[in-house]
Amino acid sequence: MPWVANNNQVGEFRLPSHAAFLKSAQASLSPMQTFRAQQYEHKVPFCVYLHPSHAPTQSSDALFVYPRTYAQYVSQVRFLDDVPEDAVWCSAEQLINLELCDSQEATWRWYNPAQDPVAASITFEIRPLVSPHNEAAPYVVDVAAVKSRLAELGHGNILTENERVVLYVHDMPLFLRVVHLEGHDPHETEFTMPNVFRGRVDAATTSFHLVKENPVSDEYALSDTADDDPLPASFKGSVVNVYTNDDEMFPVKKKLLWPCIKLTSAVMAGHGIHKDKASVVHVDVDCLTFDRVLLYLEHAALHPDDSFQFDPHFTDGLLHAARTVGCQGLEDLCRIKMGEFESRVRKHAIKYSYVVERNVVGNEFWLIMDGMVLDITRWLPEHPGGSELIPKEALNVDCVGMFEVFHASKASFR
Repeated sequence: MPWVANNNQVGEFRLPSHAAFLKSAQASLSPMQTFRAQQYEHKVPFCVYLHPSHAPTQSSDALFVYPRTYAQYVSQVRFLDDVPEDAVWCSAEQLINLELCDSQEATWRWYNPAQDPVAASITFEIRPLVSPHNEAAPYVVDVAAVKSRLAELGHGNILTENERVVLYVHDMPLFLRVVHLEGHDPHETEFTMPNVFRGRVDAATTSFHLVKENPVSDEYALSDTADDDPLPASFKGSVVNVYTNDDEMFPVKKKLLWPCIKLTSAVMAGHGIHKDKASVVHVDVDCLTFDRVLLYLEHAALHPDDSFQFDPHFTDGLLHAARTVGCQGLEDLCRIKMGEFESRVRKHAIKYSYVVERNVVGNEFWLIMDGMVLDITRWLPEHPGGSELIPKEALNVDCVGMFEVFHASKASFR
């Protein structure tokens, strides 16, 4: 899926190039304009239609647009006199792609395609748009004709993973979905995976691959399931498929997993004593925690002189994960983090008289809350309600009741 649509917990930390691209792209955008989406079955895939009055002057290149703020999917623009000046004509599948309803108004922007690579390979799921009802024989999809049609109509367009397309071949509407896209990622390294989710179609160099949407369906078949064009090499270096305990799969570069000694059999699969092993491994770690493990490994490989930082409340989970995969560096880091926390927490009892002394003589703020003693002296200037929000009445008593009453009053909104 497009990165903006993913539940990407690590965000820009993993790919700062995303932020840089958005910044440069937004800087070059033409003024945005509001249009009303109208459903119109123009039978031309990858395109939307605008009135010619909106055509930029002195522009010979293909133009692309997208609604709202981020370019989840983009469409090439064509101009037609019949389109109302306040409307943009979209087909039904484009409305689904763009998450728009018929007659819905949205802000549209020009899209800057400068950063998009040429797609080396695009894999589509395919099925008839309307289920064939001929029970005598399944409908046969002419694979060669579909590929030819894709090359003809797709040339110069920009496709994104998960994009839906309706293609007419021999007057039969076929529904396609982009399931995978390969292309050159300039940010790929020997440690990190490529992250290409969008690419430009070049009829001369882009190869197309078709698979059935439902492999077991008897209602339709593909005329030729053997691809003449081999799939391009996907990654720089071999990959291990790591499955987490919540059934998520991570393709990871083998070189990145070298510090994980308990994954050695998968990393060294096919070599030496591991020649009979497969490059697949299951780990008893959830997907979010394993994603953070990968962040540590990437940081250690690409920025070895900088300390890896993470929120202390992830320490227990990361320590368990480090022991599970055998990553000594991460385990040591977690122990250091736990040691830093332990050094700031007093485990022996603190006398009430000492709390009063620190508040009066030491000019500090020590709160008693539910039997715990909390030193908030350094934190108080950063308090969102200001440093005067803690009343004197809350000191030297168990302030749980005071805390609840005060935060339920208008004073907490000062």
